[in-house]
Amino acid sequence: MKPRIYFDTNIMLDLLLERPGYAAAARILQMQEDGDCSVCMSPLSIADIAYVLRKTVPTSLIVPTLKQISSIVDIVPMDDAQLQQAIMLNGPDFEELLQFTCAVSNGCTAIITHNPRDFRISRGMSNLSDMPKIQTPEEFINA
Repeated sequence: MKPRIYFDTNIMLDLLLERPGYAAAARILQMQEDGDCSVCMSPLSIADIAYVLRKTVPTSLIVPTLKQISSIVDIVPMDDAQLQQAIMLNGPDFEELLQFTCAVSNGCTAIITHNPRDFRISRGMSNLSDMPKIQTPEEFINA
């Protein structure tokens, strides 16, 4: 079974804005195209990307960019159960707790991020099974 990979918002922003490290993220998308993995993101990431893009690109490019992203990766559901679970967890960044519970609920085997420390969760882990690996794009490629 091919791995289901969850892209944190910063990974897609690296690709879109060609920030340092974007080549490794592009390689993961190539792996998906080759059938070696499946990449997904949350609706929350799409909203965050739209927010960042409105500060960096012409407004006319935002919707086409969001459509392109949603045609490349699976946009997986977020729901109240994930929100309630995130509230019960303890970590340095609540938005990342939401991303974490979304990844777990959607069967992801890895969360790809440039901020692994933001996914250090110190409370509530006993309620979660099948914990995804938290990896940078480079770590995922080299594993």
